[in-house]
Amino acid sequence: MARRDSGGGGFVGVLGMLFLLGMIVKYIWWIVGAAAVIGLSVGIYYASRAAIQRAEERQRRADRREDELRIRAERQRRWTLLGDSRAVYGKDGEAPTRAVTQPPADDDDDRPIARMATTAGELAALKRDKPQAWEHALFASVLMQRTSAVLPRLRDSELGFTASGSMRVSTGPYLASALSDLLDQMLATTQQLAAFVNARAFMAAFGRGGGAAEPDAEAVEHIAHRLMDYQERLLELSEQCRELAAPSAYTDVIADCARLLDMPLQGIRDFTAEYVEIIEALPRVLEHATGTIHLGGLALDLDVDDDLLSTTEKRLHAMVR
Repeated sequence: MARRDSGGGGFVGVLGMLFLLGMIVKYIWWIVGAAAVIGLSVGIYYASRAAIQRAEERQRRADRREDELRIRAERQRRWTLLGDSRAVYGKDGEAPTRAVTQPPADDDDDRPIARMATTAGELAALKRDKPQAWEHALFASVLMQRTSAVLPRLRDSELGFTASGSMRVSTGPYLASALSDLLDQMLATTQQLAAFVNARAFMAAFGRGGGAAEPDAEAVEHIAHRLMDYQERLLELSEQCRELAAPSAYTDVIADCARLLDMPLQGIRDFTAEYVEIIEALPRVLEHATGTIHLGGLALDLDVDDDLLSTTEKRLHAMVR
């Protein structure tokens, strides 16, 4: 009896398996079809997302090209007005311009025109005597003096120079963590710097945008030093990157990170150089001028190479595994 039960149980089990197989065979095309539909849906989703990302990337690149063209047009226009031999003559760029110099108090303003200050005494004289466009000369002078003080370090950053006595890193994960942290600090610092220069109080120091009737000499000097403090902070990050030494397999990723960390520094240096050029040209521009002089917009470009950043981040992620 027990054997029949055992045998019966086994037969039912076989029937159940055969029935299941029969269902699979009978409806196999439905199952395969359903799987194909699901797979197609997933494929469409990922394809759509990829298409959206590609479209966003194209738009981002187009916006970036437009910004670069606008900056270039403004620079060329300014060179033309200043009589610079680098100017490209032709139609002005269509981007809106803004006044870089303040208008004289009246048409008979006989104050001397501000010049760059190279010493602390000359800076004090700018604030005391207030010649024409003194606030811009004061700002540019602080930028120039602070940049000159760290110029050898900035050149090393631009060259990717690595000093002797570097800090040795023996493992990929540790190196990846250190480089990722430096890149993150750089991106955070550039965001802070962008917010700083776009703050209402920044332009208010020059007597604009904040309701101030006259430029504030102490405020102008203060914001110039704070801008240079950001430069030194970014420079320190670049130096920390270039102090890292690792096995030869990782030399290229350290070099790529160093290039990324130098990019905002280059933007600040370019901004400083252009500002100084304007101040040095003011005597011949303002000598016979009246009213507001439009010299075009001046951009502080803090952009980094998105492609290089993305490639480097992927490489660092792979090093952690």
